[in-house]
Amino acid sequence: MSLPTPLRRASFGALGLVGVLAFAACSTDAEPVSVETEAVAVEETVYPVTIVNCGEDLTIDSEPESVLTIGTSAVALVDAAGASDRIIARAGEFGADLPAGLSNPPEDVEIVDPSDPAIEAIVGTEADIIVGYGLFNASDEDVAAVGIPNVVIDGECSHDAALTDKTDFDAIFADVERLGTVFDTSEVAEANVAALRAEVDALSDVDTSQNAGESAAVVYYFFDGATMSARGGQGIADDVLARAGFDNVYGDEPSVYLEANIETLLDADPHTIVLAYGLYGESFDEALALFLAEPGAENLTAVQEDRVIGVLASDLAPDPGAVRGLEQVLVGTGALEG
Repeated sequence: MSLPTPLRRASFGALGLVGVLAFAACSTDAEPVSVETEAVAVEETVYPVTIVNCGEDLTIDSEPESVLTIGTSAVALVDAAGASDRIIARAGEFGADLPAGLSNPPEDVEIVDPSDPAIEAIVGTEADIIVGYGLFNASDEDVAAVGIPNVVIDGECSHDAALTDKTDFDAIFADVERLGTVFDTSEVAEANVAALRAEVDALSDVDTSQNAGESAAVVYYFFDGATMSARGGQGIADDVLARAGFDNVYGDEPSVYLEANIETLLDADPHTIVLAYGLYGESFDEALALFLAEPGAENLTAVQEDRVIGVLASDLAPDPGAVRGLEQVLVGTGALEG
């Protein structure tokens, strides 16, 4: 069973360079390698344009000039697509910080609702389009009735149901390109995707042989006092663990977010634990204290051998910030120098 979708509010920044000195995939004793990306010729968007939106066709009649983002992943993806200057309102961030590394962070943009906005708040923004993790306090019929297209992040389409397709880095890149089409900013989107892809390719070449055959788990707490949750096999965290050489303890779970408990973690006794933190503004130390207070946590091998790695939850979300999440896991395991 997965947790309520407010958990899906994470996210993070994109590179804005056509030619980039990518962080080369390297082992701890290797030298960085320069990787340059090339500009790609792209066509302008001709409106109306139809995109695939959670398996359904969605038609955008004209170029959107104002955007309501729901969740920080939406901010990161819109920024990577080259349209963050059009964000006029934000919602659904639940107190989390804006993603790091944004080319144009919408710091002064009003947050109309820290959680899921109702239709009245959505209409009040006068936005041309919504980009986010989906709607809960407003229905699809509500927004359709007022004529506001609602673009849902690919990695959030299923919410509490299993995804049809796993969200991996390629899915994130495709989402950036899709938004580039929506906003007629494909040139910027393609350049950012090329830079991000080069960095992921480089990080994926890091020697992770020391983790081969080992297991790992990503766990987190949605709020202080919440029960422990974990990341299953359908989300980007599973791809991050795989690229770091690990088998995901919860990888057979056909969901992104799931309720877990210390008993299942003790039974699996993973080699490494990735503790995602910052969902409600908490520090790693605060999240670690919650985790270590779990009965029996001190018996976990990862705890005893100091292999609990802290990664911002926003860097394990279906957006460009997951590149940082992968880098942090590689550094935390010693496969990469920090």
